[in-house]
Amino acid sequence: MFTVPVLEIKSDPLDVLLAVIGYRLSMLADSDNEDVKALLADRKVTIELASTEADVARYYSFDNGEFSQHSGHAKEADLTINFKDSMTGVKLLTKGSLPAFMTAVQEGNLSIEGDYSLMMWFNKLAKHIVPTIPEECKPYIQKAKPYAYKAQKLANHWVGVAKHKLGK
Repeated sequence: MFTVPVLEIKSDPLDVLLAVIGYRLSMLADSDNEDVKALLADRKVTIELASTEADVARYYSFDNGEFSQHSGHAKEADLTINFKDSMTGVKLLTKGSLPAFMTAVQEGNLSIEGDYSLMMWFNKLAKHIVPTIPEECKPYIQKAKPYAYKAQKLANHWVGVAKHKLGK
């Protein structure tokens, strides 16, 4: 695994995802979105997400409407979410389901330390991470989907051919 020094992002999928989430949170903190501003107002918390097995850690600091993200472990996190491994973290974060997190805790795939109420708060904030698609764009996306599926099938076919030819 290597690290992109300027961005402080490791080549690990979990660290890449966490960095992207951090950049999106930074955009949201600077936006005019009143819902996000209300969620960030009067909050001074640090949330760390990590995977010990993958040696990945990143933390987000929220300070009364200001946001910053940092690579590595926080000195004092109000909430720490530690995934069993990198792919477990990626799957759970992309699913975006609080019940899935609770199930993962029960199964031992993730541990949570600190203020559990921050999970609920962060979940509300996370709903704003994926931008909503404007209604006027949705018909174009529906028209493009069949072509994307065909392209994906074609790409999968040629990846399979390449692997077969290379003996992998």
